Amino acid sequence: MKRLDDLLQNRVSVGKIVKPHGLDGEIKFYPFINDEEFVFSLDEVLLHESEKKEFLFSKVENIRPLNKMYIFRLQGVDNIYSAEKIKGYEVYVPYENLPDTGNDEYYFYELENCQVFYSDGELAGQVKEVIDTGANDIIVVEKKISDYEKEEVLYPISKEFIEKIDKEKKVIIVKKMEFYEDETEDKD
Repeated sequence: MKRLDDLLQNRVSVGKIVKPHGLDGEIKFYPFINDEEFVFSLDEVLLHESEKKEFLFSKVENIRPLNKMYIFRLQGVDNIYSAEKIKGYEVYVPYENLPDTGNDEYYFYELENCQVFYSDGELAGQVKEVIDTGANDIIVVEKKISDYEKEEVLYPISKEFIEKIDKEKKVIIVKKMEFYEDETEDKD
């Protein structure tokens, strides 16, 4: 029997089941990827809920768009009760099923754990997380100060702050942020 970690090892989350849609088992799916053609190509998926440590393999029987989401019909999910049970599960597919990215495109998982350096070569830290804010993606860069202390800096992924992203070498070059101190005193 495989462990759950083994099942997820070569897979990436491409979206999340938001909630049931109607009474006959359809679900609302929120994609983490903005490629409609890819979403419509989904066939067999692994559903995983990390807090409960539960998983389910299923076949996608039907997909239709709904605003920024999609309505899925999954094999074995045929009523609102079974759809409610998988609410919050993430949908995983093998890495090799993902569409290729262009030079200036990336998947969040490609940036996680990248080493981040300033343009002068000084180590800024390591990417711990990528946050989608809607306007700009943001990398959370963590630097170890001591055994008990870490420092986090947030960098918007834009040409103003990021000089280079090398996905293959897992290296990101950023501009050093200038922080200004206001020397005026607050007077109440």
